[in-house]
Amino acid sequence: MSSLTPFQLHARALELLPPRSARSLETDALLGTQLHALFEASAHPRARFEVTDDDFLRALLRHVPADGGSLGALRTVHAEDLALTLGCAAGHPVALAEFDQRFGAELKATLQRVDPSPGFVDEALQAVRERLFLRRERSEPKIASYLGTGPLGGWVRAVALRVAINLRRSANVEVPLDERLAQGLKADTSGPELQMIKSQYREAFQQSFRAALGALSDQELNILRLHFVSGTSQEKLGELYNVHRVTMARWLTHARERLLLATQRELQARLKVDDEELHDILELVRSQLAISLTRALA
Repeated sequence: MSSLTPFQLHARALELLPPRSARSLETDALLGTQLHALFEASAHPRARFEVTDDDFLRALLRHVPADGGSLGALRTVHAEDLALTLGCAAGHPVALAEFDQRFGAELKATLQRVDPSPGFVDEALQAVRERLFLRRERSEPKIASYLGTGPLGGWVRAVALRVAINLRRSANVEVPLDERLAQGLKADTSGPELQMIKSQYREAFQQSFRAALGALSDQELNILRLHFVSGTSQEKLGELYNVHRVTMARWLTHARERLLLATQRELQARLKVDDEELHDILELVRSQLAISLTRALA
């Protein structure tokens, strides 16, 4: 149980918050009540991992809007998970051991779905631990960025997946994804219309395609890479992201359509042609780019 009362937590929060937020919440008793509930829920792990009251309070106050508005986000905080991450960020040995006990097997399983080879899994596990717990110059370890708004297990899986994909990509001597995508119209079997695009508008297309890739989210880019480059099936991708195969199919379709539409918009902004020619070019891109995407990444 927390030794601090709701009133005391409220008062200390006002001292730590920016002036604008503090003024807005000065008479809001709900702030102290919600903070007290989270302190009580996390009392045991905070004591085990020696997380100070002020450190935990500062972590919670990240959920208070700058204008001191709705405190709804506080109600979603996973207090015990947050206490664990604060202990890990501080390098507390009990917290680090608890993390390994809770998530070690799950991390390994996540990495094996990307590449089951023992060498890769061992290397990726080390890379994930460095990403999570290593304090960089002028920055906190990644684990300190966990806000507590979702289960820690899901957050850790997402970090591990990004690390594993980047690690596998860096070890791949093939042309980078954006280059393979941007050069995807070089297939010898393409028709004369597509050859026209290649010869006259190749540079504009490649620039547009790269810009469109940059507009995708990390998740969209990752699932496209895993599906088209690595050949990961929709079913396996669903397992990796803990969603049904049908949901993953919908995600892939959405990501591809966003890529197509963004490419068209970028290309339209770059080309200096009359309306009729632009319409013909965009129609060709719309009809051929999905096929070229598969060819480029197969």
